[in-house]
Amino acid sequence: MLLELEGEPERVVRAGEAFWEAGGDVIHYQDGNNRDDIPLRFTVTMLCEPGKPMFTLVDEDELAQRKDRRAPRPA
Repeated sequence: MLLELEGEPERVVRAGEAFWEAGGDVIHYQDGNNRDDIPLRFTVTMLCEPGKPMFTLVDEDELAQRKDRRAPRPA
């Protein structure tokens, strides 16, 4: 799985590996299958504070304001 989180370079999470995605003020930019020869399946366990939304969508203006926090993408 290909993963890109704010402040971190894009990385590949291999089969059997786990990762922690910090909550709070961090944008999850993308995830997806980095292979084109097999399908991808993964399990996500999400926790949140009671009464708070699980996630918040970010609009284009906020993304533009935070562009300096995004790691450069590989060419």
